[in-house]
Amino acid sequence: MTRSLALLLITLTASPLLAADRLTDKDVKALAERIDDGRDKFEDSLDGKLKNSIVRGPNGEAIVGKYLDDFKQNVDKLKDRLNSNYAASAEAAAVLRQASTIDVYMQQQPSDTKGKSEWNRLATDLKTLARAYGADFPLAPNAPVRRMGDGEVAAAADQIAKGADQLKKTLNNDLKKDKTIDKPTREQIVGDADQLSKDAKTLRDRVKGGDPSSAEAASVLEGASRIRTFMEGHNGLPTASGAWSDLASKLTMIATAFNVAPPASR
Repeated sequence: MTRSLALLLITLTASPLLAADRLTDKDVKALAERIDDGRDKFEDSLDGKLKNSIVRGPNGEAIVGKYLDDFKQNVDKLKDRLNSNYAASAEAAAVLRQASTIDVYMQQQPSDTKGKSEWNRLATDLKTLARAYGADFPLAPNAPVRRMGDGEVAAAADQIAKGADQLKKTLNNDLKKDKTIDKPTREQIVGDADQLSKDAKTLRDRVKGGDPSSAEAASVLEGASRIRTFMEGHNGLPTASGAWSDLASKLTMIATAFNVAPPASR
């Protein structure tokens, strides 16, 4: 069993639950603009003496004003480089890592420190940015920061649609040869593969259009879960099994892109 297929089986063990809708490229772009505005307000609210001071931290000394300038440059890079073909994960990571250092400092300051309220508001948007990139804020050391852009998600959905069409054909051929499977069961699973293709196309179009698409992603993953259950119980389908395995990595990409929540304990 390939690693991607093993991950898929874990992901689809139960009906997937989406924690929240995935932010589109347009959403993340607007969020970056909001973070830039919040950063400006935070800096403007700081005491002038603080901006000219030197702060000592675990990574050595830093001039506050210079550090804030670097932070602005990193936010600008995120805004400028994010587009439909590039999710700017490295740029988001730079923003979140630098902001995490500022957050540690600000949380150590008295509640009446100038700029603390502005920072707390900015931190709310930074938490949203971190979630969009599969992370938490403040960012843990060496935490991965990765987001799939709209183009990448749409391409994965398109490949699932094509793969499900192929799976439908191979299932139909394999099941006709297996006399132990009755006609209603055969028609049901072939229909599930057909529906998976349709759902994946709908997801692709929603993502390409920049529309909310968490429900469509859930439909794709739930449909794949039903097929997985059938395939696990029927090992004598060589051609269909190969077609199903080919879908694994793309389905895992969709699950990752939409931050599928772990199944609730029972």
